[in-house]
Amino acid sequence: MMNAPPTNRDDELRASVRAVFLPGGALARPEGEANLVEAQLAMAEAVVETLACGGRLVVEAGTGVGKTWAYLVPLLLSGSKAWISTATQALQEQLLMRDIPVLVKALGMPVRVTMLKGRSNYVCLHRVDLALAGKLDMGRHDPAWASALHRVWAWASRSREGDLAEVQGLAEDSPLRPWISSTQENCLAKRCPRLADCHVDRARRQAKAADWVVINHHLFLADPLTRDDTLPSMLPAVPTVVFDEAHRLVELSEARLGLSMGSAQLSALAREIRRLGPLFARACKPWAQRALRLEQAGRLVAGVLPGRSGSRRRLAWPEDTPEGVIRSEWQYARLEVFNALKASTLALQTVASAATPLKALAEYASRMQGSWLELLSDRSAQEKNPLAWHRWVELGAPGEWRVVRSSTNAALAFGSAMGTAAGARSWVFTSATLGMDDRLAWFTDQLGMAASEGLRTMRITSPFNHAQQACLYVPSELPVPGDERHSALLAAQVARWAGVLGGRTLVLTTSLRACEEIARTLRREFAMIRCPMQVVVQGEGSKGQLLDRFRSAAGGPPGAVMVASASFWEGVDLPGNALQLLVIDKLPFPSPDDPMAQARASRASAQGADAFEAGYLNSASMALRQGAGRLIRRANDQGILVIADRRLLTHSYGQRLLRALPPMKQLFEAVEMDEAVARLASRR
Repeated sequence: MMNAPPTNRDDELRASVRAVFLPGGALARPEGEANLVEAQLAMAEAVVETLACGGRLVVEAGTGVGKTWAYLVPLLLSGSKAWISTATQALQEQLLMRDIPVLVKALGMPVRVTMLKGRSNYVCLHRVDLALAGKLDMGRHDPAWASALHRVWAWASRSREGDLAEVQGLAEDSPLRPWISSTQENCLAKRCPRLADCHVDRARRQAKAADWVVINHHLFLADPLTRDDTLPSMLPAVPTVVFDEAHRLVELSEARLGLSMGSAQLSALAREIRRLGPLFARACKPWAQRALRLEQAGRLVAGVLPGRSGSRRRLAWPEDTPEGVIRSEWQYARLEVFNALKASTLALQTVASAATPLKALAEYASRMQGSWLELLSDRSAQEKNPLAWHRWVELGAPGEWRVVRSSTNAALAFGSAMGTAAGARSWVFTSATLGMDDRLAWFTDQLGMAASEGLRTMRITSPFNHAQQACLYVPSELPVPGDERHSALLAAQVARWAGVLGGRTLVLTTSLRACEEIARTLRREFAMIRCPMQVVVQGEGSKGQLLDRFRSAAGGPPGAVMVASASFWEGVDLPGNALQLLVIDKLPFPSPDDPMAQARASRASAQGADAFEAGYLNSASMALRQGAGRLIRRANDQGILVIADRRLLTHSYGQRLLRALPPMKQLFEAVEMDEAVARLASRR
């Protein structure tokens, strides 16, 4: 892609953008924050150049740069249409409900903006009607289900957007969701009696008419075979695409290439057969029997897999049978799944002409049958594929499992997805963590951008003075993280520090097991001293609900400690005194038996690169930076970061991980840590 030369209009845009951020401008920073303005302007001017000349801009913007407005202001002032993609639906909502309205009001420039999510995120009014009328065999007679269904109906009757995220208390993994949303297979499309009120159709029509459409990476990367429409037909053609929290694209692109199937898909197919079969072809087939066979096949697979207590883990699959599974049992269970899928497919195909939903369901069942065969194909055949597939089995809650095949070639998947926005000439990628060098090689190499014409990379470090605002403590007296005493002993120390601070503490763990043990120990410690400190724990509410509880507790005694894992390492903003102590239980290395980490290491080794660095160290570095970034969120924040893993000081890779963090004053002794905690407590 050749860069176009700048024009006078581009110079005018650059001047207008500068005027917005400089003193006297609509978004000017307070006096004394010149360094913050300089960092934000550097990114904004790079975005202006990319809008003018085209190409790809990759910006690592540290905490405090203000990257959101640094790309939104040039977009708004240029009048450019755009897709803006974020990592999560929560960030979509933040852009649509908070950031963009503030910007539009400040600059007095309207823009048509809407948000688009995947179909399953919107309520299907027709399915709710059927459920209320008892025409869906939901297999549930629990009064709680009936109550929840009536609550959804009451909300749906007045909701303008139909976004299920609006329903209080409806978790993302709620078993009720499939019954009140639609899929490509069960959607009646133009035959639907509620078509005029369809929220999916309305959302897509609004997206086609918008100037900016806020989507998420999952939707952008969705495989055309698994989504019921392609982005070009759902969205307007645009010259610009922006990816916020772009670091997530690497992992998600790898997943896009892959293939997976499990108990959830078998249950979903069974559910639709139970509903659609009797509805459109009652006398033709024993539909309940077909559905039951699918469910029994799923339970059979779950029964031969080890670790059925509900612990989440991955089983490596180096040969023809997953590790820890008896070969004969696995062969029998996988054949039962195939036979159940085959029987369902044949039954649906014989009646497919009776109704469009039955035809769509027959095609879906056929695809599932093909996917199952492909997932289980012999390893030697897979090895002939240049993508070097890797397989494993994921175990979840009791009875839940998923067979996964994936590749580490994220570049191929992302390049294919970029074709959905073929008309775009300007691409902006930004995040606080994209690499360890000026080339941002961790990101650009993995997505195949390293040799791209028109690529520009920038690293804008955080303008905050971390050396004065934060301290780092690595407790050397704790046992190594692999020691079974580690979590309990760490929790005891956290209880003591949090007691002095009045809460204001977030503990990030690298596993759910550690999360549960630390939370349990904290509650016991506080109970022993009769301290009413709240312990807010992941899994005891939605992410938003937990953060709200934690923020509310920060306003006064007794305070709260939050213990969380996974998604809380990113996208958590707790500025000011709300968070003063951030504890990371151990270095966030991928598990030694993580199939994708092993695959990255093998690929690096084959290319003559460092296997440990590619497979494990880079991932740990990026995750550690993301987690540590939760502490200092504003220019006047003060806090302490505790990394409870002495390998940071004793192993050779420790110095590299330390260099990945912002420069902070290091505390070496327990007494120094106690003094620092006391100073923080006295500041309030």
